[in-house]
Amino acid sequence: MKILHIQAQLPAKTGSGVYFSNVIKGLQEHEQACIYGMFGEFSYELIPKENQYPVVFPNKECDFPLPGMSDVMPYESTVYGEMTEEMIAQWQNIFRKKIHQAVTDFQPEVIFCHHLWFLTALVREEIPQLPVFAFCHGTDIRQARQHPYLFKKYVQNLSKLDQVFALSHLQIDDIHQLYEVPKDKIFVLGGGFDPEIFYPPAKKAEKDGIDILYAGKISEAKGVFALTQVFTDLTKRHPEVRLHLIGNAAGEAKERLAPYLDNPQIMLYNVANQQLLADEFRKGDLFVLPSYYEGLGLVAIEALACDMRVVITDIPALKEQLGSVVNDSGVISYVPLPRVRNQDEPYEEDLPKYYHDLEVALETQLQNIKAGKKITKVVEEAILESSWPQLIEKVEEKLSTIK
Repeated sequence: MKILHIQAQLPAKTGSGVYFSNVIKGLQEHEQACIYGMFGEFSYELIPKENQYPVVFPNKECDFPLPGMSDVMPYESTVYGEMTEEMIAQWQNIFRKKIHQAVTDFQPEVIFCHHLWFLTALVREEIPQLPVFAFCHGTDIRQARQHPYLFKKYVQNLSKLDQVFALSHLQIDDIHQLYEVPKDKIFVLGGGFDPEIFYPPAKKAEKDGIDILYAGKISEAKGVFALTQVFTDLTKRHPEVRLHLIGNAAGEAKERLAPYLDNPQIMLYNVANQQLLADEFRKGDLFVLPSYYEGLGLVAIEALACDMRVVITDIPALKEQLGSVVNDSGVISYVPLPRVRNQDEPYEEDLPKYYHDLEVALETQLQNIKAGKKITKVVEEAILESSWPQLIEKVEEKLSTIK
């Protein structure tokens, strides 16, 4: 089958970008093409160059950086909520041209779109003759709720999608109510990791100390500053513990981190790709994701696949995906979230309790590591159920329904 994959942002660096690429990698037996947003000298290797239709930002029509689904991206980006009507019209025009070019050249039988937002709505409007399957990533729901004016004006006709893949059963009602997609068109797929990249080390190297890792955007919404504050207190009891912040800090985030980086036990650096991130995971002991909002928190599953213990905020979709075998095993600790406004802004009065709960969870897992507790084979097998080969079988089943 000929499949055209479409995403408005970079097919890397973010959870949805990695998700986009994993879907493509899993469907290699099909003939595939893709449209994606990019900048600079980005090079994409999963699809032959002649089947790629990148939209490079900035460009002659759009003199602004590539827009991103989160207000803080791991690269310079434009915030959708700050775009003028003129900017949106320019953005739509350049993607409209690329959509028609790709459909004319490649002649797809089905289109896969990522995010229930501007671009998927544009595809559904422009290409009514083809089946369109869409993946909800959670950030699209967040954008719709944060910017109801943009949602009402630019996100129309998604009820006419042929299939929507959700991250969890908890998203079904949101998708149905917000976008009026019939429930029988919504299928819970979840998210997965690439087992060719994320896998346990053959043997843990001998080392002094314990390495805690965070990987993602360096932002308030991700709970990074809460983590650094809590970790600073932890170091008073655990001088052998190191915190690795893997991500790109710029502007205000860099300024806020600066005082904490005086602590020699806190390191900030970035990695270029998923392979290098997995290498860091295999050297680490404990992964922490203190985010105030996540659609799924796929990076936590990737860390588990590399034999790391995990501390993470209470993300219902992740709990559902991992299941009781993993959740009840002690390898993962869930931290209750503070109350939030605007999807990911914690109430100040709730933060002391959140800091305390985060510190308790980290302390618990540090004690497990010091005690030499291992992840059992039964738990490893349960984690493998969240690998992309398992999920792609479900996508193939839905593809088989296209006539």
